[in-house]
This record gives sequence, C-alpha cells and structure tokens, in this order.
Amino acid sequence: MFNPDLKRGGSYQIGAKGHELHFDSFMEALDALNAMPVPRWRRPNDQGHWGIVSGVAWQRVARP
Repeated sequence: MFNPDLKRGGSYQIGAKGHELHFDSFMEALDALNAMPVPRWRRPNDQGHWGIVSGVAWQRVARP
C-alpha cells in the first residue's frame, strides 16, 4: 500500500525502474500515481531493501 511512511531520502520515488520521478509531497506523488496506467513505487521489503512494486487496485483509506 502506498502511504506517507514511504518517504526515503526526503522524497517519494514513483514510476518504472529507470523512469522514476521524485516528489517531496505525498499528495503530489499520489496524484502522479493515479495518472499512471500501472502505478509503481518503491517500498521496503521484509529485509528492509527498497524495491519497486506495482499497484493492482485502489482503495481509499481515511486519514488518521
């Protein structure tokens, strides 16, 4: 799930490998992901290594 905790090095990294975009703002990154045919972003795996994942469905989550 793409969420505000996925900021790395001061930005959110989204897009396909080699074509990644960096956004300082979560909302700007989310807007850009929404515009992509296949949304992709980086997130850490269970070992803490950051890799690219692809979204398959959107689910709106309420803000705390």
